[in-house]
Amino acid sequence: MHDFIVEIEKKNEFYVNPLNILYSFALLIINKKKLIMKKLITLMSLAVVGLTFGQEEEPKFNVTGSVDAYFHTSLNGPNDVPAGLVGDYFSSAPSGIMGNDDRGFSGANANVKFSYEGEKVGFIADLAYGPRADAQFSDFDVVNEAYMYWNASEKVTLMMGRWNSWMGYENFSAADNFHYSYSHQYTFGPRNMNGIAAQFSLGNDFNLGIGVMNPLETTEGNTSGDYSIAAGISKGDYGVSFLSSQDETFIDVKAKLNFSDSFSVALNGNFASWDDDAMLTGTRGAVLSGTEGYMSLSAYSQFQTSDAFAWGLRLEYFNVYSSEGDDTNVFSPTLTGN
Repeated sequence: MHDFIVEIEKKNEFYVNPLNILYSFALLIINKKKLIMKKLITLMSLAVVGLTFGQEEEPKFNVTGSVDAYFHTSLNGPNDVPAGLVGDYFSSAPSGIMGNDDRGFSGANANVKFSYEGEKVGFIADLAYGPRADAQFSDFDVVNEAYMYWNASEKVTLMMGRWNSWMGYENFSAADNFHYSYSHQYTFGPRNMNGIAAQFSLGNDFNLGIGVMNPLETTEGNTSGDYSIAAGISKGDYGVSFLSSQDETFIDVKAKLNFSDSFSVALNGNFASWDDDAMLTGTRGAVLSGTEGYMSLSAYSQFQTSDAFAWGLRLEYFNVYSSEGDDTNVFSPTLTGN
C-alpha cells in the first residue's frame, strides 16, 4: 500500500507601490506647504503597513491519495465459490464481499481525494477506482464522496452532497483503516448518503448532528419520494447515533478507552432491524434478504510498540437474525501489525 500527499498552500501577499500613490497625491498638492506633504507621506506609509499585516492567510487546497494491493486465500474454507453467505456459513472474509474476493494477488483500489479548506466554506471530492470502489457504490462510477460545507458560525456547520457513513470505526479507503480487511459491520452496515446535514457544537465537548437524506444508498437520484433521517450526539470519544431509512433502522454506539499513551481499546455496537420482507439496499439486499436484521459487537485494541509500529487486534461477534429463529453468527478475530 502506497500513500502520497501533495499540499499546496498559497501564502498571502499584499503589495502597494507607495511611489505611485505619492506621485498621484503630489500632483494635487505640489503647491501646498511642505508640512502638509510630510503628513500625507506619513499617513500613506501607515496605511500600507496596516493593509499588509491585516490580511489573513489564504485557504488551502490539498490532494491526497492511496493505492493498495493484497494477497487473499482461505486456509479452512472454499477458494472456488463466490464470497457471501453460502448455506449457514460465510464463504470468505467479509472484505471478499466488498471487492477483495480475488484469490491470490490482486489490486483493490486507487483513491484520490481533493479538498479545499476555507475560513467559511470548503469541499471534499473523493474519487476511487477498483474492485473495492465497484462494491462500495453502484452509481457515480468513480465518485466516493462529493460534498461542500459552510461554517455558518463557530458552533454551526452545514454540509450538503454525498458522503460515507459515520457509523463504526472503519472507512472506505484502506489507507484510513488500521486493519486492511473490513469488518462485518462495515460490510453490511449503511455506507452511502446523499442529502443535507447540520453539526452543532454544544460546548463542554458535546456535539450534535442531524440530517435529512435520500433513502439509504440512493445517491444519484430519488424517484421514490421517500427520505431518511439521522441524528447523533457525542462527547469526546463516546457517541450514539441512529438512522431510519424506509424499511431499515440502524443504531450505533461507540466508546474509546485510552489506558495509556501506547494502549487503547475502541468499542462499537451496531444494531440493524427490518421486516423479513423488507426491500433491503446495498450488500444487505444481496446477502441478507429474508432476514430481520443483525447485531455487531466489536472491540479494536491497539498497542503502540514504537513510533513507527503498532499491533492491533479486532474482535467482532456478528449475528444475523432469522425470521425462523435459526440465527447465523460468526466470531472473527483479526490481528494486524502496522
